[in-house]
Amino acid sequence: MRCLQISDDSLVKLAKHVAEPPQYISQTLSQYLETTFFDFINRARIDNACQLLATTNHSVLDIAYATGFNSRSAFYKAFKNYLNQTPSEYRANCS
Repeated sequence: MRCLQISDDSLVKLAKHVAEPPQYISQTLSQYLETTFFDFINRARIDNACQLLATTNHSVLDIAYATGFNSRSAFYKAFKNYLNQTPSEYRANCS
């Protein structure tokens, strides 16, 4: 399972990669995309999870961990926040 892996220090790593201060990246996301770095990353993780839920039979917990969530509860909370349904409901609706 190939997934987006992002750790807590990803903003710093991204800043180093693009040779810009972390504050600039945060400000740019906020100003142009109206989101925070944390929300931007969570949205990418949820998008990746949706693809896996629709195309694999991996367990919801395996997908949660593979997409960078540290717990089932954090994954469910973020998923429901973005899509107003649970991962299991999303998978059932994809069938």
